[in-house]
Amino acid sequence: MNVEKPNRFSSWQVLSAIALGTFVIEIGCAVDKDSTNTEPVYADEPEVRDALTGMLADAWPFAIDPSLTRAETAAASLKVATEAWSASGGSEDTRLAAQDAWVDAMTAWQELEVMQVGPAASALKAAAGESIRDDIYSWPTVNACRIDQITCRKEYEEDDFFDDAIINSYGLDGLETVLFSEPNENSCSSNSGINREGTWNALGADGIAAARAELGDLLAQRVVDDLERIRDGWEGGFADELASAGDGSTVFDTSVKGVNAIYDGLFYLETFVKDRKLGWPLGLRACGEEDCTDKVESVMAGKSNEWLAANLVGFRALYSGGELDGEEGIGMHELLVSVDEESLAEDALAKLEAADVAVANLTDPVNDSLTTDPDALDAAHAAVKALTDLLKVDIATVLALEVPAEAAGDND
Repeated sequence: MNVEKPNRFSSWQVLSAIALGTFVIEIGCAVDKDSTNTEPVYADEPEVRDALTGMLADAWPFAIDPSLTRAETAAASLKVATEAWSASGGSEDTRLAAQDAWVDAMTAWQELEVMQVGPAASALKAAAGESIRDDIYSWPTVNACRIDQITCRKEYEEDDFFDDAIINSYGLDGLETVLFSEPNENSCSSNSGINREGTWNALGADGIAAARAELGDLLAQRVVDDLERIRDGWEGGFADELASAGDGSTVFDTSVKGVNAIYDGLFYLETFVKDRKLGWPLGLRACGEEDCTDKVESVMAGKSNEWLAANLVGFRALYSGGELDGEEGIGMHELLVSVDEESLAEDALAKLEAADVAVANLTDPVNDSLTTDPDALDAAHAAVKALTDLLKVDIATVLALEVPAEAAGDND
C-alpha cells in the first residue's frame, strides 16, 4: 500500500485547548524518559516512519470524516422529521417518523462516538479537546425527569436556554426522552414539582405532545450545530496538526503523541463499552450505586445492543484506518506490521471480528438480555475484553503509548 497521501487540508490557526488535568501512565518500553520530545527508537526506521506519517495523515480523511459525514446527514434528516413533528403539534404519526430518524441518527453517532479525538474529546483530557461529545450525547449522564421538567415549564422558550442548561438537558439522549416517553407520562417522582403542583396534568395530552415536539425540534437543531462544531475544529486546523505531529505541529511535538491521541479515542471500547455499557449491568464494575443492573443505555428506545454493534464499526474504522472511495487508509494495524508485530496485528483483527460476532448474537437490548440470554451478554463482554486487553497491554508496550489514566489501573 502506498502510504504517501496528498495534503488535503488548508493551513490554520492553532487550537490551544491542551489537556490540563489528566495524568497518564507510560508503559511503553521504547521511550527515552529523560525527554518529552524524543521519538521512540522504532520511529527511526524508514518503513515505520512512512506508516506513522500515513496513519496521522489518514485518520481524518479516511476514518473520521466519513463517519462524521454520515452523522451529519442523519442529523439533518432528523431535523426535518422533528420540524414536521413540531409543525403538526405533536401528532403521533409524525412522532413515529421522528423516532425512526432518531434511530438512524443515533446509529451514525454511535459509530462516531468512538472517535473522540480532538474537538469531540474531553477538554480536560485531550489535546485540542472541546468536549463536544458530551453536548451531543452525554450518556451515562442523563436525566429524563429534567427533560420532562423543561418540557412542562417550557424552559426551552427562553433565549438563553442553552447558555444555562447542563449536558443532561439536551442532546440525543434528551431527544430520546421526548420521542420515546409514553404519551402523557413523565419520569419524575410524585414529589416532583410538576406532579405535586399539577402543572404536568394541566398541560393536557395535546399540550404535552406539542411541548415535547417543540423541544424535540430545538434539540435536533442543537445536534446539527454541534456536529458542525466538530467539523469546524478538524477542518479549521486540527487535521493539519495531527497530520504534522512531530514535524512542525504545535499541538504534538512528536509523532507518537499524535498516535497516542488516536489510541486514546480507541479506549472508548474499554472505558465505555466494556466497563459501562456491559460491565455495569453485568455487575462487573462499580457504578456508584448498590445496584447497577439498571444502568443501561437507551432504555426507552430499546436499542442498546445496536449501539454496541455501531461502536465496534467505529472502532474498526479508527483502528484500521478507514476507507474513502474504495481506498483504504493507514491505521494502527499497518503501524504494528511496520514494527515487525504482524502476529499481534492479526491477533487484534481476529479479536475484533470475534467481538463483532459476540455482539451480533445479542438479539435483545442489554437490559432484556440480562434475563433472556445472560450467556450471550457474558460472551460479548469477554470478547470485547479480549480485544481491549491487547490494546491496553501488548499494543501499548510495542508502540510506546501511554494508557489513559481512567483505564491504567483497570485489571478486569
